[in-house]
Amino acid sequence: MKKIIIALLAALIVCTALAFTACNGKFPEGASVTLVLATEPESVITVDISGMDEDICLTDVLDAEDIGYEMSGTFVNSVDGITLGSGEYLYFYTSVAADYDVSEWAVTAEKNGVTLTSSGVGAGEMTIEDGCTIYIGKIVY
Repeated sequence: MKKIIIALLAALIVCTALAFTACNGKFPEGASVTLVLATEPESVITVDISGMDEDICLTDVLDAEDIGYEMSGTFVNSVDGITLGSGEYLYFYTSVAADYDVSEWAVTAEKNGVTLTSSGVGAGEMTIEDGCTIYIGKIVY
């Protein structure tokens, strides 16, 4: 009986160590995000997020790829290469369900074969997942 308890404890320690190593709060090797920018012509950029903290946001992804942007308070109001005209503003679409706009004004768009939904959160609060797609486009008010 004592040997069984020791074996179970050893197995528990090994499983705990493996779980801790696998879930260390960092993206695994090969993790990436696809950014689609409403530039002329449209830009599709794959950003390597390997080793980055899992709690990063969109501005961290932009920084990782050296994509310039400007903010006013908590709003991203420009991204390099996207030209805004009078009454135009940046609009974000995402493939991450946790960030979908759930209001009656939610909009979907298809980019590179992926259906995206307008984001219900700001760029600094967007959830980043391995393999997700984020479209930064324009909207006219």
